[in-house]
Amino acid sequence: MPPKKQTSKRITLHDVAAVAGVSIQTVSHVMTGNPTVKLPESTRQKVRDAAKEVGYSPNRHAQAIRSGKTNVIAIWMPVDRPIVSYIRMLQLISREAKRTSYELMIVPLDRESGLSDQAVAPNMWPVDGILAMDSGAAVERYRETAEGKTTPVVVIGYELVDNGDAVAWNATDSVQMATKRLIDSGCQNVVYITMDWQVRDFPYERRRAGYTAAMQGAGLHTRFVIVEEESRIGACKAVSEYVAASGVPDAFVAMTDMLAMGAVRAVKAAGKRVPEDCQVMGYGSHPDAEDFEIAISTLRSPIGEVIPRAWERLIERIANPNLPSALETFEMEFVQRQSTR
Repeated sequence: MPPKKQTSKRITLHDVAAVAGVSIQTVSHVMTGNPTVKLPESTRQKVRDAAKEVGYSPNRHAQAIRSGKTNVIAIWMPVDRPIVSYIRMLQLISREAKRTSYELMIVPLDRESGLSDQAVAPNMWPVDGILAMDSGAAVERYRETAEGKTTPVVVIGYELVDNGDAVAWNATDSVQMATKRLIDSGCQNVVYITMDWQVRDFPYERRRAGYTAAMQGAGLHTRFVIVEEESRIGACKAVSEYVAASGVPDAFVAMTDMLAMGAVRAVKAAGKRVPEDCQVMGYGSHPDAEDFEIAISTLRSPIGEVIPRAWERLIERIANPNLPSALETFEMEFVQRQSTR
């Protein structure tokens, strides 16, 4: 005889109630977290244990329709750049989500989906709120859609949007201060290293603005190295070409620690010493910067303060969508290492 065909049976509230020895209504109250019904904790635990035993999973879509809440936060995260800070942010966000019993939905963004002027707003399931890493422009486009008009948003960055907040660190003043330190140490020829897409797509980028303000404030000329590949190799190649054409400057200020590490190698390859002949300043406190062949001086982002605050503001906005929009900034920390004097 052919084997008997097995059918999968969907586990329901009735199954949980039968194992727990309570009513279906009690199971429903526990599974939905209904705050208006008072039940002994022993009963709630009995229901949770029974749900685990029978393998019951709540129908989140149905719950969202009934309650108007999904208990899910979307994390909009750029994935087109090798940025370690985004992973560190995600770790801290995950900690906050567990603490407040929310679940996370990762929405990856790149130049085609969300980050460029031509990109469309990302599609996703309904969520209670959005934490957007460096993607305020994508949020603006999302606000133009029917589902995106009212979703609470907190941008981790400087872009302030309607029905949303922004939490960031003061990149402009910090890079201006770091560049001024180099100038005060005797550097007259200070060159900024940046990415080609940043120059092309972000003419008012804050790090570059801080460098420019410091140089112009000292009556010095701004000079730039444009990097095409965001890596140590790409930065080393671009800086080496600049050095071959214009010589080794007094100092480099880099958009990221990754680019700063490439600059160190290019300076050494030209037969010069860091920091004696050329100082190099990074940005972002990349994990490799501290134990690089020459430890990179950097500006450390206050991620440990920014993420909990951004999460707190989002939860507040979910509870009260009519709060006025606000921008909150934190100071960066200058970290002195071997690459600067």
